[in-house]
Parts: sequence; C-alpha cells; structure tokens
Amino acid sequence: MEKGKKPEVIARIKKSFCESEAIFVVNQNKMTVSGTEQLRKQLRDVESSYLVCKNTLARLAVKDTSFECVLPHLGGQTALVFSKNITGSAKVIHEYASKNEGKIVILCGGYSGNLLSAADVVTLAKLPSMDELRARVIAVIRTPARRIATLLQAPASQIARVLSAYSEKQ
Repeated sequence: MEKGKKPEVIARIKKSFCESEAIFVVNQNKMTVSGTEQLRKQLRDVESSYLVCKNTLARLAVKDTSFECVLPHLGGQTALVFSKNITGSAKVIHEYASKNEGKIVILCGGYSGNLLSAADVVTLAKLPSMDELRARVIAVIRTPARRIATLLQAPASQIARVLSAYSEKQ
C-alpha cells in the first residue's frame, strides 16, 4: 500500500470503530472469497460489516476509541466485525463459525470499553433478539386477558345450554 493512502485507510477504519456499538475480532484462517462474501451478506442483514485489514492499520485506528481493549488481540489473520446490533452480529458470527469449523474462530469482542471473551460472544449469540423478546412480552401480557375472556364465556355457554335444555323439555 502506498504511504499516501495509509492515513485515508486508517481514518476510514477509525470512523467504523467510532460508529459501532460493538466490535468482534475473528481469526479467518481458511476463508474462501465466496465464504467471506456470504458472511458479509449475512452481517449486512443485521446492520454489521466485515473488514479484513492489516493488523498494523487496525492497531493505529483503534487507538483513542472505546475499543482499545481489543488491541492485544489484533495479530495473525484477523478480521473485524463492526456492529450496530450486538446480539444479531454475535449470532451470525457464532452460527457461521459453528457451521464452518476451523475457517473462522471468534477471538474476542468489545462493547462500551469492555473486552468480551470468546465465551462472552457465544453467550451473546444465544440471547434472544429484540423481536423475540418483544413477542415474549406481548404473549405474557395477552395470556391473562385471554384467560379472563375464557372464564367469562364459560358461564354464558353453560347458561345457554341449560336454557336450551329447559326449552326442549317444555
């Protein structure tokens, strides 16, 4: 890379660090181009991006950001996942790593200035999404109302049965 382009690239990477809610560092040892594109597409669907860059540039860009905690993990064949949806991107990365064993390994993550271990990222991946949580809350709210409606209907149907039986006798 030309020396003149390095500051631009570092600035773009730093901007990604600053705009992200969370980041994940992965080792992408045996990824193919098609595999990388597939992962990028899945990550775009959850408001995230996948970047393979030189570790030196990433180390320079991460300085003075809230993700400086991942600095020691930037070595080897690493890639960065910049995320605006922490659970969604953790799920995508974890699922991809599970299905493609050995091609991608979760090293760590960063969130609000805190370092997340690989186990923390897996735990995040297993959390329900916001849509799932909203559906659960709505189900909890609707259940008592449904039960009350059922209880109120039961006596009415029993009265109707008694009245119909009485009218048949007469």
